[in-house]
Amino acid sequence: MKKRFVLILLLTLPVHTVVSQTGEQPHSIHWQEWEAHRHLPKMPSLFDSIGRDIEPLAMGKRQLLQRTVFGYLPDWQYKSARSFLQYDLLSHLAAFDFTVNSSGYIANPSYWPWTDVINAAHNEGVKVIMVAVNFNRDAIHTLLTDAGAKNNFFRQAKAKINQYKLDGINVDFEGLYSADRGSLLNNFMKDLTDYMHREVPGSEVSFAGPAVNWGGWDLAGLANSCDYIFIMGYAFYGSWSSTSGPGAPLTGGSYNITNTVTVQYAQVTENHPEKLILGVPYYGTRWQTADNRAYSSTVDYINHPRFVTAIKEGENYDLNWDGKSQTPWYAYQIGNDWYQVWFDSRYSLSLKYDLADTKNLRGVGMWALGYDLDRSDLWNELRVRYAPGTVPLLPDRPDGLIVRAAGEGDLILVDLNLPEFADGFYLYWAKDRQMFRDSLFFPGSRGYVTGLDKGELYFLKVRCVNSRSLSPYSAIMAATTTGSPRALI
Repeated sequence: MKKRFVLILLLTLPVHTVVSQTGEQPHSIHWQEWEAHRHLPKMPSLFDSIGRDIEPLAMGKRQLLQRTVFGYLPDWQYKSARSFLQYDLLSHLAAFDFTVNSSGYIANPSYWPWTDVINAAHNEGVKVIMVAVNFNRDAIHTLLTDAGAKNNFFRQAKAKINQYKLDGINVDFEGLYSADRGSLLNNFMKDLTDYMHREVPGSEVSFAGPAVNWGGWDLAGLANSCDYIFIMGYAFYGSWSSTSGPGAPLTGGSYNITNTVTVQYAQVTENHPEKLILGVPYYGTRWQTADNRAYSSTVDYINHPRFVTAIKEGENYDLNWDGKSQTPWYAYQIGNDWYQVWFDSRYSLSLKYDLADTKNLRGVGMWALGYDLDRSDLWNELRVRYAPGTVPLLPDRPDGLIVRAAGEGDLILVDLNLPEFADGFYLYWAKDRQMFRDSLFFPGSRGYVTGLDKGELYFLKVRCVNSRSLSPYSAIMAATTTGSPRALI
C-alpha cells in the first residue's frame, strides 16, 4: 500500500526520556491500563463459568507460522476484539489479567472464561496463556519471600491451567524493589518453571521483561530461569516525558529497541535468542505540545490512542517520518493549541520485525490484540512475513481514492490504489451520503458508474475484496458528473 510521509531528520536533537534521567523504570502500558480498568466491576462469563465447554489444544493442528507470535488480549478488549482475531497468525494468546494478591490467590479476568476465544484458538493450534499480574512491590516481595504465599500461588496457577485447559503462564510482575529483581526473582521463576513442567507437562512459563535494565535485573539469569521472556519493547516515551517522542524507537538516542536487543539483553541474544520475544506497541501517545516540531516540549499528556485511532487520524493529516527513531508521527492544531501523536505503523513495525528476525529471536508479540479492530494492516504484515503463501481474512482498507466525471456527463470514473491481497473492489454510490445503492464489482483498480443524472452531486465509497472477505469501507468521496476530480491521499 502506498503511503505518504514527510521525512524529518533531526540529526542534532537527542532522543531522551525522563526515566533515563531518574534511573527508574517507568510504568509500562500494561500497568497504566491495568490501573485504569482495575476498579471496574468484573463481568460474568458469557459461557459456563466452570469451563466445562472448553476444548483442549488441538495437538495435531499444524501451524504455518515461521516464528512465535505472542499477543496479549486484555479483558477490556475481549468483547470488541474477538470478531477480528486472526488465529492463523498467532501462536500464543495471552489472557490479561489474572491478578495475584500477596497471599497467592488469583482472580479471574472479566468475562472469564472466554470459552469462544479459547476454543477458536485451540482449534487453530494456538496456545492460550494466563497472565499473572501484580504491580505492587510489597505484594511481590511477599510472593517472592514467603513460602506459604509462593506455594499457594503455584497451586492456584496449576488449578486455573487445569480447569480451563490453558497452556501456560506469563508472569507480569512490575515495580519490584531493585534488590528483588536479581537472584530472588530468578529463583522464584525457576521454581515456578520446574513446578509447572512437572505438574502440567507441556506447559510454558514466561516473564514480561523490561526494555531497559534500570538496575538490579539479571536478565541472562532470568532467561535461564524460565522458558522465554516477552520483552516489553515500548514506553520509551510516555505520560512522564518532557518532550514528545516515539514510544518504541528502533534507533536514536541512548536507549532504543536496537539497544534493548543488542545491549540490555546482549548475553541472551548472543547465546539463547530462542528465549526472547520482542514485543511491539499497537498504540501511541498523544500530548499537547508547545509547537508542531518533532520532540517539542510537552504541555500536557492526553492519552494513549490505539492503533485504529492513530492511523485513522494520521490519514487525515500529513504523516511525518522521524528518521532518528524510524517511526511515524503527526501534529495538528485546535485553536491555538498544538497536539502530537507518535505511534507505530505497519512499516515501522516491519523494521522492528527485521531486527527480531536478523537476531533469530524466538519471535515477536504485541500489546495489545484488538487495538487495531477491523484494520488489517498489522495482520497483513505478520502474514507476509511469518505465514507466506496464505490468504488473509481481510484486504487492507483502500486508499488513494480518486473520483471524477467522465463520458458524456452521465459517468463517474473511480481509481484507487488496490491494496495488497485485494483482487478487486465493490463500488457504492448515493446522492445523500447515507442511502448507498447496491454495489458494482470491478476487478483491478478502476471502475465506473454510468447512467447517472447530469450535473448532480454523488457520493461514492468502495470496499476491496479477496477470496475470503471484504475490507473496511474507504473514506466517502464526492464528485459531480461535470466536476473536477478530488483525491484522498
